[in-house]
Amino acid sequence: MLRRILISSSILALGGIALAQQTMAPYTGQQAGQGRADYMANCASCHQANLTGGGEAPSLAAGNFMKTWGGKSTKEFYTYIKSAMPLGRGGSLPDATYANIVAFLLQANGATAGGTVLTGATDIRIGLVASGVVPPDIAAGTTRQAAAPPMKTGLTVAGMVPNYRPVTDAMLLVPPDGDWLMGRANYQGWSHSPLTQITPANVKGLQLKWAWAMNEGGASEITPTVHDGVVFLSNTDNIMQALDAKSGKLIWEQRIGPRSPHLYGGNRAIALYKDKVFTNTTDAHLVALNAVTGKVEWNIKLGKERHATTGGVLVVHGKVITGLTGCSSFGPEKCFISAYDADTGKLVWKFNTIALKGEPGGDTWNGIDDTFRVGGETWISGSYDPVLNLTYWGTAQAKPWMRASRGTKNEAALYTSATVALDADTGKLKWHYSHAPGESLDLDEVFERVLIDHGPQKTLMT
Repeated sequence: MLRRILISSSILALGGIALAQQTMAPYTGQQAGQGRADYMANCASCHQANLTGGGEAPSLAAGNFMKTWGGKSTKEFYTYIKSAMPLGRGGSLPDATYANIVAFLLQANGATAGGTVLTGATDIRIGLVASGVVPPDIAAGTTRQAAAPPMKTGLTVAGMVPNYRPVTDAMLLVPPDGDWLMGRANYQGWSHSPLTQITPANVKGLQLKWAWAMNEGGASEITPTVHDGVVFLSNTDNIMQALDAKSGKLIWEQRIGPRSPHLYGGNRAIALYKDKVFTNTTDAHLVALNAVTGKVEWNIKLGKERHATTGGVLVVHGKVITGLTGCSSFGPEKCFISAYDADTGKLVWKFNTIALKGEPGGDTWNGIDDTFRVGGETWISGSYDPVLNLTYWGTAQAKPWMRASRGTKNEAALYTSATVALDADTGKLKWHYSHAPGESLDLDEVFERVLIDHGPQKTLMT
């Protein structure tokens, strides 16, 4: 029984006369140097130190940038970033700072500094001064934000959780009413508590007992886990804490690190199993901590390339299952869902969410080279059906978002924008469903997969 699923040419002309690329750009080297620091302080958390972008932040260097901005002017670019950036705070920086950042981005795209300071009124076609060739130090991501102090890592607060009961497979199948052992409460992803003490009649009597200030920096999207009166909490910058649920007292704190370079600064779901709490980090590590003491039991890197993880983890049959994000840059390694032995961290299975040439589904990418097949991130941890022994994960769209840019057709580019049903013990694909073939709209098909049985009929809601 299976579940059912409820460009433009680059001709530059002015007055009918084609113009050759200028030698010098309308900014100074000193201005670009300051712009580099300004960029790191205000832009790099989303667009990255090497300007490659990621997630919802576009690349600001090389081919994609030149396609978008090469035919437009520095004034248009300045006006745009001033109105929209930093995200949610457009216009909040001094005019000179915006001009400095534009100067740096011109330099980052191969423009040569001149002797004139760039301002918001400077009106030069970007394609006349910039080539899209990125200097090696910027391409390597060697730019750093000097203002950010190094992060202290390790067990920064020592303590022990009293009377800890190891979490069993039986508890995960039927969680105790007062516990919240995984990101969405149960394997089916219901996000619902069966407790009944709080009712519509008495909810007005609730009062604040304690508050806990979480770590600043980036988006905090975590669902805490709770077991036997202890709250396990993931913070931005990859910080894990255990708190007494009645008093709010900190029991232990483990700063795994590193400081997150991304806007999405923390993961969305941690999980408990046996004597461990499992989390993934923004630099694509999977970490097992001792739930009693907070000490690191094991720490592994997911894959070889630079990725990120924010979706979270799910534990099934002693295996920690997780996915990847940050797979929008071209490279040899693609996004994947993988499972690891909860005791040792050893890889058990791996499922690639991007089908390559010669693989099942690989013929759905319109023949484009494997290098340019990217996307398929898993932004939310999956759900699980114990009867069918299948785990269900949603995958994000193919990248680049616009199908005209990525070279695919209107059909599905597997296994993106889809639900994949995997055998929880082997990772073998049992079935898939493409929700939005050929999509270009950054839709939300990647998120939760809620399992509900209607009598004999098993359904998956998303």
